[in-house]
Amino acid sequence: LIVSRLERLFILLDTGSTPVTRKAAAQQLGDVVKLHPHELNNLLSKVLTYLRSPNWDTRIAAGQAVEAIVRNIPEWNPAPKPKDEDISSDRLSFYRFDISRLLKHGASLLGSAGAEFELQEDKTGEIDPKERLARQRKQLQKKLGLDMGAAIGMDTEELFNDEDLEDWCWISYKCQTLQKPAAELIDSEFRPGMSNRQKNKAKRMAKLVAKQRSRDVDPNEKSNDSFEGEPEEKRRKTTNVVIEQPATDSKVLIDNVPDNSNLFEETQEWPLESFCDELCNDLFNPSWEIRHGAGTGLREVLKCHGTGGGKTVGSTAEQMERQHQEWLEDLVIRLLCVFALDRFGDFVSDEVVAPVRETCAQTLGVALRHMANSGFAMTVDILLKLLTEDQWEVRHGGLLGIKYALAIRQDLIAELLPRVLPAITEGLRDLDDDVRAVAAAALIPVVDGLVQLQPAKVPFIVDTLWNALLELDDLTASTNSIMTLLSSLLTYPQVRQCSTHQSLTVLVPRVWPFLRHTIASVRRAALETLFTLLSKADQSCALWLNPIMQDMLRHIFQSCILESNQEILELIQKVWGELLRQSPQQYVVAASCPWMGAWLCLMMQASHIPIDPNMLLEVKARLKEKATGKTRQGSVPVKEMVQEYIGGAETITEDPATRDYVVTRARLMAAKLLGALCSCICDPRLNSSSQELRPAESLAQLLLFHLNSKSALQRIAVSMVICEWAGLQKECELLSSVVQPRLLDILSEQLYYDEIAIPFTRMQNECKQLIALLADAHIDVRERINSTVFTIDQANELVTTIFSECTSSLNLKSRQFQLLDSKKLQARSTVCETSTEWQQLQLRVHTFTACAVVGLAMLPDKLNPVVRPLMEAARREENMLVQGYAASNIARLLQLCAARSPCPNAKIVKNLCSSVCVDPMLTPSAACPVPPASTPAIQESSKASVAEKDAMHHMVNKSKGIITLYRHQKAAFAITSKRGPTPKAPKTTNNDLPLGGSITTETDESKKPCLIQRRGAEFCLMTVARHFGKELTKTLPYLWESMTGPLRNALDAQRFGMSLLKQGDPVAQELVNSLQVLEVTAGAMSQELNPLLMEQLPLLCTCLQHPYTAVRHMAARCVGVLSKIATMETMNVFLEHVLPWLGAIDDNTKQEGAIEALACILCMSQMKIKLFSCIKSAFVFHVGLLLDCGLGSAGAADGGTEAVVAQHRILIFCQLKSMLDIVEQDLLKAQLPTVTYLRLDGSVQAGLRHSIVSRFNNDPSIDVLLLTTHVGGLGLNLTGADTVVFVEHDWNPMRDLQAMDRAHRIGQKRVVNVYRLITRGTLEEKIMGLQKFKMTIANTVISQENASLQSMGTEQLLNLFTLDKNNKAEKSEAAASSSSGQASMKSVLDGLGDLWDQQQYENEYDLDSFMHSLK
Repeated sequence: LIVSRLERLFILLDTGSTPVTRKAAAQQLGDVVKLHPHELNNLLSKVLTYLRSPNWDTRIAAGQAVEAIVRNIPEWNPAPKPKDEDISSDRLSFYRFDISRLLKHGASLLGSAGAEFELQEDKTGEIDPKERLARQRKQLQKKLGLDMGAAIGMDTEELFNDEDLEDWCWISYKCQTLQKPAAELIDSEFRPGMSNRQKNKAKRMAKLVAKQRSRDVDPNEKSNDSFEGEPEEKRRKTTNVVIEQPATDSKVLIDNVPDNSNLFEETQEWPLESFCDELCNDLFNPSWEIRHGAGTGLREVLKCHGTGGGKTVGSTAEQMERQHQEWLEDLVIRLLCVFALDRFGDFVSDEVVAPVRETCAQTLGVALRHMANSGFAMTVDILLKLLTEDQWEVRHGGLLGIKYALAIRQDLIAELLPRVLPAITEGLRDLDDDVRAVAAAALIPVVDGLVQLQPAKVPFIVDTLWNALLELDDLTASTNSIMTLLSSLLTYPQVRQCSTHQSLTVLVPRVWPFLRHTIASVRRAALETLFTLLSKADQSCALWLNPIMQDMLRHIFQSCILESNQEILELIQKVWGELLRQSPQQYVVAASCPWMGAWLCLMMQASHIPIDPNMLLEVKARLKEKATGKTRQGSVPVKEMVQEYIGGAETITEDPATRDYVVTRARLMAAKLLGALCSCICDPRLNSSSQELRPAESLAQLLLFHLNSKSALQRIAVSMVICEWAGLQKECELLSSVVQPRLLDILSEQLYYDEIAIPFTRMQNECKQLIALLADAHIDVRERINSTVFTIDQANELVTTIFSECTSSLNLKSRQFQLLDSKKLQARSTVCETSTEWQQLQLRVHTFTACAVVGLAMLPDKLNPVVRPLMEAARREENMLVQGYAASNIARLLQLCAARSPCPNAKIVKNLCSSVCVDPMLTPSAACPVPPASTPAIQESSKASVAEKDAMHHMVNKSKGIITLYRHQKAAFAITSKRGPTPKAPKTTNNDLPLGGSITTETDESKKPCLIQRRGAEFCLMTVARHFGKELTKTLPYLWESMTGPLRNALDAQRFGMSLLKQGDPVAQELVNSLQVLEVTAGAMSQELNPLLMEQLPLLCTCLQHPYTAVRHMAARCVGVLSKIATMETMNVFLEHVLPWLGAIDDNTKQEGAIEALACILCMSQMKIKLFSCIKSAFVFHVGLLLDCGLGSAGAADGGTEAVVAQHRILIFCQLKSMLDIVEQDLLKAQLPTVTYLRLDGSVQAGLRHSIVSRFNNDPSIDVLLLTTHVGGLGLNLTGADTVVFVEHDWNPMRDLQAMDRAHRIGQKRVVNVYRLITRGTLEEKIMGLQKFKMTIANTVISQENASLQSMGTEQLLNLFTLDKNNKAEKSEAAASSSSGQASMKSVLDGLGDLWDQQQYENEYDLDSFMHSLK
């Protein structure tokens, strides 16, 4: 079966692989209504099916579709009639509604009606009762998943017995007889009978239903348009079905009336009335998914059309307002009923999420925006009644309603807050955790109003929150909300004054447990609370801070060690800094010195070994409770031993590279904390010579002890701390004089560290075993290698050279050699493992030791031991943080050595410049700009090779080609050539490596060293440029010469041309490398050096016509960088000198250089918008044109008033909406504020366009109409204008002619003038030339002889229906192109990552996002 485009959208809405795909489908459904308004009811009826889907993603996407559809419906505001009869309403009203009666007699709304647990086979009741119970037991076990427990040996028979099933059946039957369904109870007791008008309406609708039934074909008969061959499910979804439901005296339920247009014309009611009625009925469906979908749909309808619901045609303004309020009242009452009866909750994470109640609360909030104050007050009264009920779900729903009422009706906060605050305060002390969570969340958005309007109540609330901290733990639902509310309240000085200094000493320690909470938002809230107390504290804060100083330091530091979130780590640093700043230094030193050794040990913790619990300050044991129900009281606590790791236990399962990155980040942040603490300890005021024991001396001895250790981690940690301390405090002879000699000794040591003890010992044993096997074979190697302990070099020599030479005489197929070779391979693997681990540790130890030496600014005479590890780290270190750390210290080293003689800076810079050019994929080779295919690619099948060759239409060699185009084609081919399903993108976490700098696991191992070396050199050059700032060119002249010297030397205007090819590839490669350094460094240079950079722009533009392809490519990339740094200057030069080269047909080199530069400019972020901004100068002429038309004059010269109607009225056409924005913002509003104008483009709803056209034609005081040629260029009559201005021009001349004809219509009585704004020397000239060419061709082909069918000859007429081979070939090519386009689009959709994760509730119910959607 052929699936239509509309059906594809609904399929994507339901089965789209990502939320992005589903949302795109939803937006396109909205566009369908914009173009075809008569399809409204048809689309809504189909979307309703997906709102009832059991899939969460589908319901959310359906809600987005509802939003997109209703946004394109004109606002419903019928014209009022002068007078009409008063009509009674049959809607629900607060005066007839009794919430207590509903709670007493209404049936609860659970997760479902329980039908899935019923036995479906017994339709006749003939099954034996015992057999029925056995089948029920089996079905219930399968539904609950207990059959899997039985399969693994778990005894599930005792969980329930036959009596339970019998009792359950009796209880369910009794409940059904005592309680009524909510919808039935509401209609029977709270709703009046229908008025005469509503009865007549119901009769008309019934007639339409009967008429439709008469049109329906009998299912047993077949017709020409029957659905023969279609699956039943497909037929059920695509046909209109009228669902028969029992009609009562008060209502007629109609599911879908297919003849929607006739129904709309006859009833003349709000277009969304029937759709909202369906959703209101679904609010009380037994299935929670359908209730949730109904709430979602109503929420989206109310956002856009909350002001039109319930209004009917033929009523007065007062009647329509009353009808609107009655409709809102009816809807609000139904939502309140959901709060009262819904019992469904999803227990996720630390709290319960009630998706039905939460969504309905959002819907209630939107409805209350449009409700009258009297109705709003009665709604609040009912919500407050719900808070007095015993069931926690009812209280939970009531507080959710109050939460959104407070957040949305800020205009009534002064009246509302005093009414609800007592109930919310009581909710903060509720026995149920989830109720407390909502109560705290309800006050968060109104904290400011609470402090300002109810200052007397705030102290009690703050005390309640402090007391609540004593009862919270990892499993408490309200932890996050209470911590956030407390942090928000403490930002106000009057709130902090409520607590005495002595009480804060007691209260602040209650925050400690939440610093290690399992949820990141709770940890963040706890730290923000501490930061607020510290940053806002006064001078007397030491009274409450000093007694808890030591514990606070310990808790914050261990939080740093255990944290894996980057944002929280930065917040920890802020809290630590505030703590050191607010506290007297003598107290800080006294509190920290006893724990410096322990903190260093935590920092030295191995990443794969759990931390000893005795080293951590534990506040209270974490409890994991075994709860059988919602309430957790009375459960037996079970202590759970939680193993903690440096960098967070949650990252222990990450891949080694990510885990190493996270651990290094934690160590570096811990080093920053200890470095700041060391600066306090080394304060000269605390280390006077008269003191017997000086803290700085003790610290120096502690650091020296770890530097003397054989542990690599100890040396690394201490070096980090020294480096961070040295960056804060330059002078402390007591410390630097002790550690500096030892640091220099470490740089010359070759030590086997304790961390490789296990593989090193295994290597010794396997080498000895190999020697023993060789001795058994009568091969003695002791003469060549005789030692009890082998070094790594000796072991490597044994398993390679010595083994090969000693076994050369053996038979390779003999059993003896095979045994020796197997043991050799095993030993060789161990040697390689040991060598790799040792080299990484050696590099890290020497790198951070060199950083410490540079930080102390005490360089030795021979710099090689310091320079070598820093350069090696930049060249080989896979960890980005270590590379960045080395880069920053290389910059410091260059500054220290600037005045040194001999100066090593030139050599260091030269090595960095060479390293940044090692990647041939980034820095093209002058001799071979495109690297040849790698070995794996050559080994591919011939079919794939041919396909790739055919795909690469653009060829590149040394002097011809466009590298940017080649790379784009290659990347596109790599995407479209993939076969099979696209692998799911990995979940993004806070621990991921930063974008643009990570070496992915898919990277070819052979390319990794090259990529790492290039990345490290980029880090270094950019860091150096930022470090030296405006002094870069003076302090490091060699770097500036490396960037610009070859550029100046290579470009001699007198001999510039193909003669450069004769100079050879080395000269061109030197220029390419210098341009690569310029591209990397220019973006990080100080703005004060921009003039020097812009001096290179003419030289770069000249390089764009260089005969070498690689030089042109690199020059274009440099121009792109300069366009980002100085946009206007670069674009002026580009438009004036380079862009005209596109028309140089006789010079391919110029054309290719211009295309390269244009591509690189447009690749920059926001450059497209900036490119549009560059043509603002053309508006000078535009302003003059409008003034000549009599528009925009400020008034007569003699002080007279401005004319009401201008002499001319203008149509201004643009191709793009972005250009219309520029005309509107930068021309009309900025330059001609007195000009009145209207705007018509694609963003205007289809139903409103006619009114805009009518208003412009009928109101001569409107001077200008802004239009796009796509929307306003066809089918409109705009005879009110007599002047047409084209700011942009179309490649198709007919489209511009159609736009001109908007003013040349019947009824035009004036001469119409057309102006085209064309910029000389730009693409616009080429567009106009092509327009003239196309018009000439059209006039040549269409002559007087073939202008119409009447004038055409017989042969000409027959030729119209003849398809020759050439025509077929063209069609086949077009079809191939079309299919290729579809495949490309599919690959793009399949390549979209999975953006939806387990945080779906947080995204859907985030209050800030919801409030933003209402704006």
